[in-house]
Amino acid sequence: MLDSHTYRANEAIAKSLVPSWRISQIHNLDHFERAGFPVRLTSMQQLGQIVDTMQENRFQSYMNELGGLTKSEYDLLLEVCKDVVRFQLMYLPHRPPVLPLSTLISVFAIYKKMCGFNPEFRSVLEIGPGCGYISLFLRRHASLTNYSQIEACESFYILQNLVNLHCFGTRFQERAVTCDGAGALDLFINQRADYELSPLLRISAPKPLCVHYPWWRIGEIVSQDRKFEIVTSNANLLEFSAPALDDYLTLLHRVLEPEGIFLVQCTGFTASGTVDGLLMKLQEKGFAPLMFVLEKVAAHFPGDTSKRGILDVLKDGTQGSALFTTNNAVFVRSGHPLFEKYYDRKNYRKHFIADEPVVNAMFFARPPERRMYSMQDFVEDSERALSNGAHDGF
Repeated sequence: MLDSHTYRANEAIAKSLVPSWRISQIHNLDHFERAGFPVRLTSMQQLGQIVDTMQENRFQSYMNELGGLTKSEYDLLLEVCKDVVRFQLMYLPHRPPVLPLSTLISVFAIYKKMCGFNPEFRSVLEIGPGCGYISLFLRRHASLTNYSQIEACESFYILQNLVNLHCFGTRFQERAVTCDGAGALDLFINQRADYELSPLLRISAPKPLCVHYPWWRIGEIVSQDRKFEIVTSNANLLEFSAPALDDYLTLLHRVLEPEGIFLVQCTGFTASGTVDGLLMKLQEKGFAPLMFVLEKVAAHFPGDTSKRGILDVLKDGTQGSALFTTNNAVFVRSGHPLFEKYYDRKNYRKHFIADEPVVNAMFFARPPERRMYSMQDFVEDSERALSNGAHDGF
């Protein structure tokens, strides 16, 4: 388990070794600090204030965006609700557990879009996981082989560390601590009769399912030649400084598999740029858009023949239309079969939707027999299940 003191000690060592102070400054969280967000922790107990943040008051909007849930989708989300309560009971026992429904349904929307791309996707790289709750879904994703995360915010990083421990156990690898074989300790002690040194076990560690990178270890992803089917950066692209955005887009292009996708759910607060500027940067970095739509603007898949308004669509769930809670986008890199078709300046605009099956599957297709659920439905069903002895276990 990682605490703030250990995180800062390793960060301080990293900062002492970088060739220029400007490199570490790239990863400063100026926008978070201006907003008063608790970037640094004085105690682990402070994590309780960020277990449900950044998505406040969006539950109903995401429920509308999804057009409701099928029974199986509701059951999955309910299992995750119970899981996040168990997490809080274990790691934050000093405060009553909450049900972070707005945050969970936003993460579910991301997970659903990933499954729309490929129901059996294997690998994901996420920049800035926030509360880290997509791990609660990915622990249940049978085909997963590698979920890697990059985070620069200390408080979020420590929360993510705990969530990952809860979800992946010994198959979680934390990279913020001193790396293997670094030689931080090299003692010589002669054996004495008045004490016993416990014998070391030489066993093979299980292959990790989840790897957690702080900003000073990102280069390992490139040096180890990791590749990912899906890369995603949600609610932060417009919050990065210009050098950070340049670095991250370069990294994502390099590690994305040629036939993979770059998924964006929310481009973030316009703290360091504009949507138009972001689109030009994505073109410069070799990403072609398959979709870019703005929040709360009715979007229709080009193959949809329905002429009805978005409110009618939301009532009966007609395929091919959606009203997105935040800006949504998906891009492909050079080498993808669709790249040349859409790598054209005219497609880099605020409301572009390619007439491609993958776009429909990710953003517009709605399974049949679904209905709208309320926050109270989840609260009552979670309380009922947990009161019946479902506190323990996975």
